[in-house]
This record gives sequence, structure tokens and C-alpha cells, in this order.
Amino acid sequence: MGMVDKLKPLDILNKSLKSPVIVKIRGGREFRGVLDGYDLHMNLVLSDAEELDKDTSVKNLMGEILLRGDNVVYVSPTEQKETKKRKGKGESKGSGEGKGKEPGEKETW
Repeated sequence: MGMVDKLKPLDILNKSLKSPVIVKIRGGREFRGVLDGYDLHMNLVLSDAEELDKDTSVKNLMGEILLRGDNVVYVSPTEQKETKKRKGKGESKGSGEGKGKEPGEKETW
């Protein structure tokens, strides 16, 4: 019964819209970019996309890309390294997420 208030995968994507994310696809390639859109198949549209090397340095600037959902291994919300983004970092913690997980409790979908 407690599942009703749990975030679903597409809720996570929706919260990440217009924000920087890192996406790993099958075969091990990783991309960083701004999540501009997604659909029910988890097809993802990234803008300002860059492919990352194994050491997370930029390997390839790609602009706008579409990642097909069945290739996606994970989507990780991330932060841009610009200082103007850092200032807003603490905002999300205090805004209504008080009923979060207990220490040691595993996050489940």
C-alpha cells in the first residue's frame, strides 16, 4: 500500500527535465547532456550532449542526440560544474523531501 507515494521511473525523468544528466547505454558508452525530452519507451533526447571517456573526460561533442530507450542502462541526474548552478544545490533538499529514506534503507522502485 505504501507504493502509491513512491516515485516511479518516469517521475525521476520528469524531475530531471531541462537538467544535466549522465546516461549510460549498452556497450558501456556514457553521455552527458541536458535532458530535453523522453517518452514511455524511455527514448531520451539530450541537448548539448557529449560522449564521455572512461575517465569522464569529454571524448566527443555531439550536440543534440536521441538515445533509444532499449539501449539505456541508467540515467543519472547530475550537476553542472558551473558555480551559478552550485548555489541552488541545497534548494531541492529542503523542499518537501522530509519523508525521505531512513539511514541505511535501500531505495527501491
